[in-house]
Amino acid sequence: MKRSLSFGVFAILLVAPLALFAEGLTKSHGIAMHGNLKYPADYTHFEYHNPKAPKGGAVSLSGFGTFDSLNADIGKGDPLAYIELIYDTLMVQSQDEPFSMYGLLAESLEYPADRSWVTFHLNPKARFHDGTPVTAQDVVFTFNRLVNEGRPHYKAYYADVVKVEALDKLSVKFSLRDTDNRELILILGQLKVLPKHFWEERKFAEVSLDIPMGSGPYRLE
Repeated sequence: MKRSLSFGVFAILLVAPLALFAEGLTKSHGIAMHGNLKYPADYTHFEYHNPKAPKGGAVSLSGFGTFDSLNADIGKGDPLAYIELIYDTLMVQSQDEPFSMYGLLAESLEYPADRSWVTFHLNPKARFHDGTPVTAQDVVFTFNRLVNEGRPHYKAYYADVVKVEALDKLSVKFSLRDTDNRELILILGQLKVLPKHFWEERKFAEVSLDIPMGSGPYRLE
């Protein structure tokens, strides 16, 4: 199932070329683990997606057991199945390539040849469900909450990230320790973004049935 962007576009439409190289710096609408990207910067949808598919209707999905939490990012409780569908991520993986990521909440990224850092530039159209813009501060907040208060695997998963910082309202930079890990930038592209204004006054590490706020194509009622 291919997800569509909640803020009105399925794929990011960019004016930037596929990749700009200057002194070993790459700036692009996506990144491929192997070879080149299949889709150009002006693509409108993946080939396996039907942009004219009818919207609406209902679907029933199976799940095991019950739930007592709407937060799947902590070690406590049993989270609701499919809760991740309410969130969009920085980038989205193409399903007809070995491992390529394209902009979703982030419209582009840039990184040097040694991949010692990566900067994601957010799409100014990206919004949370309450209409609040998604900002670099939300990305920094999300990363720190997941590493410091989330499930233990987050700390190991992002162990080679030595620093995350908001360069401006829409640009966030990750400085990386291990330049031999060619996959780490793509892994960071899978990072979902939590709304800082929703979570900063709440107890993130506690089980809760409060409906969380996302930015993805689905919402809880």
